[in-house]
Amino acid sequence: MSVFVPLGMPRFEGEPGHGRRPGRGTGNTAYLLVNPPVTDPTTAYHSIPYLVGAAREAGHTEYACVDANLDAFTYLADPERFGATLAAARRARAEIDARSAAPRRHDEIRYRQALAAEGLSATSARDAIGVFQDPEHFYHPPTYAQAVAVMSRWWDLIALEMPPGAADGFSMRVKSAVNLCSTADLSDPAVPAALARPFEGYFADEFVPKLRERPWAVVGLSVNYTSQLPVALRMARLIRTVLPDTVIVFGGTEVGDVVKYAPDLAAPWRVFQDADLIVPGEGEAALIGILDAVGNGAVRGGDAFEAIGGVMTRSRPVPDIAYSDVAALASPAYDVWDWERYWAPEPVILYSPTRGCYWNKCTFCDYGLNTDRPTSPSRERPVAAVLEDLREASRYGRTLYFAVDAMSPRYLRTLAAALVESTLDLRWSAELRLERTFPKRAVGELLAASGCVAISFGYESGAQRILDLIDKGVGIDVVPDVLAELARNGIAAQIMGFTGFPTETRAEALATYEFLQHHEKLWTTAGIGVFALTPGSIVAKDPGRFGVDLLPLSASDDIRRYLPWRDRETGEAHWPVAEDPRIPREYSTGNRKTSFDRPFLGGIDSAHTLLYFARFGRGLLPEAPEGTGREKEPRVRLVEEPVVRIPFASVDELTGVDELMAEVSRRSRAHLDTTSGAYEEWLDGPGTARPGACGVLVMANGGLVEVPAGVDFGTDNAVTRALRVMLATQARV
Repeated sequence: MSVFVPLGMPRFEGEPGHGRRPGRGTGNTAYLLVNPPVTDPTTAYHSIPYLVGAAREAGHTEYACVDANLDAFTYLADPERFGATLAAARRARAEIDARSAAPRRHDEIRYRQALAAEGLSATSARDAIGVFQDPEHFYHPPTYAQAVAVMSRWWDLIALEMPPGAADGFSMRVKSAVNLCSTADLSDPAVPAALARPFEGYFADEFVPKLRERPWAVVGLSVNYTSQLPVALRMARLIRTVLPDTVIVFGGTEVGDVVKYAPDLAAPWRVFQDADLIVPGEGEAALIGILDAVGNGAVRGGDAFEAIGGVMTRSRPVPDIAYSDVAALASPAYDVWDWERYWAPEPVILYSPTRGCYWNKCTFCDYGLNTDRPTSPSRERPVAAVLEDLREASRYGRTLYFAVDAMSPRYLRTLAAALVESTLDLRWSAELRLERTFPKRAVGELLAASGCVAISFGYESGAQRILDLIDKGVGIDVVPDVLAELARNGIAAQIMGFTGFPTETRAEALATYEFLQHHEKLWTTAGIGVFALTPGSIVAKDPGRFGVDLLPLSASDDIRRYLPWRDRETGEAHWPVAEDPRIPREYSTGNRKTSFDRPFLGGIDSAHTLLYFARFGRGLLPEAPEGTGREKEPRVRLVEEPVVRIPFASVDELTGVDELMAEVSRRSRAHLDTTSGAYEEWLDGPGTARPGACGVLVMANGGLVEVPAGVDFGTDNAVTRALRVMLATQARV
């Protein structure tokens, strides 16, 4: 059975045992920091600028930073390479078409994905990125939608080179034909290599030459999302091959999760087998300590790293939890990135004036390397220092997202007032906690004057009983007043909630959606998920209080990212699901201004959404143009919607990723093996499509719609155009 890794008592940097390592190094310890794929290419995550800022202030000035995520997708978008991707997809279909034997399930999944190539050209990916970076095309929704459609199709094509079901836009599914909850899969070098296969050309042509530029003494991989983990493991293997004597360090939020949810103290080292050091918490002081040690002669495998706070070694696998003194941190080094290369018309910069959560009581929450609380303790940077940081950041961009857990109301008001008094001209957004004092103190007016364009809130539930169980500390009756205060001052509200909390009734679940319906004029975007129980939450630590019995996981899922549970009253077992089956479709649709998701327009807190708020206000989208309607058409057409003939009686009968995910769920619930090898037999099994012929409309976003027999879509006339529109409209609905 999995056990929680003991992480020691938390301390703050600067307390005894956490000071700087005595004996400074040369200051010339050459280090390289890497942001691996797969994650959001529209802006840069802020971990590496914070690390470089701290190390630079400590005298370590020999460094380089690689945003391998951005570089890899830019590399793949080159017309020659993207054209080769299209050709490979068409060859895959032709090879399956030519077989005399019936296709396997895996063949049918790949056939569906390969259809995404139809209607694209070799320049489509490059031109889509160009739309995102163009200040005119980006803010024209029909043209913007063309670029997002290309990205959606591109991921179907990338998925052809990966294990089935793994790719999920600019992310990866935690469980598919590969199990990212399994130390067995993650510690088998062949599995991360299979997931990283689309990026091997980039590794060979650009990343490995960067490694060979100089003998880097330290290479750090900043892994902040689960979708980055397998590719980072593959990159570490390359680094070890090219630089056998280099000290390899893994850090980031996802690394902390692996340590936190692993079954035993040795498990992280089975996953991060090419690492010399693991930094599972905040990394500034740890990086300085590592660089100092190497500058003083420390080598990989030696014991000189043992005294560095917050660093795990193989002989010291239980670190202290080192929380940084936010007031004393150096300013982030935003000059490490070439901001013009990101996929947006102007930079959106992430900055953290505070860390941790001042409330820190919500019973569902489980974030970061915490032990006795839902997340890390609240720490605030002095506002004067924040203003200096922001002046430096404004050299690169004037649109910021304050990446915080939650700022206290007092600190928020102080910071906003300081921004009003400053000469800075910034637009900003943040995720805040709902506070009933907002209307009473006219906080909306102050926030608007300071440059705030959008605020994200977790209202969590429309039922007060559930909010009380969550210990949210707010009444649902005050939420409309808070939202109205923002709306009066032109600030957009992005609100988030979930259904499925223990003991929640169907009526209470519906109330969460009904709250949105009743107050739809007060918010702009919303996201409603389904509760998933995580091991570090208060619910998991005290299940009886919530009427819950914890259930065992499949032995394959030994990295316990979530826990199944049973409702004691109803006896119903609950496993993580994407949708709540109790919610009617008419309730779950219509909560967005667009059909896109992160990292694109309409996704909660995405860079693109923030830029649209800054341009068009809380309505998010520009007002509908008057006149001829010409502006409703794309200014640049990047993707066509062709009709393709396929040798199957119905495209809907082809096995898809949904069927694979149903098999993943079935195996998990039955406690069967869910590692990558377990799906080989299922994927090799016979497909479900019957031979025959049908026409398929490949929609702009890659969706597939079967067309009526007997209609010649090769002829372009009013009838066929109208029928295309009708089919596409029905499919979207």
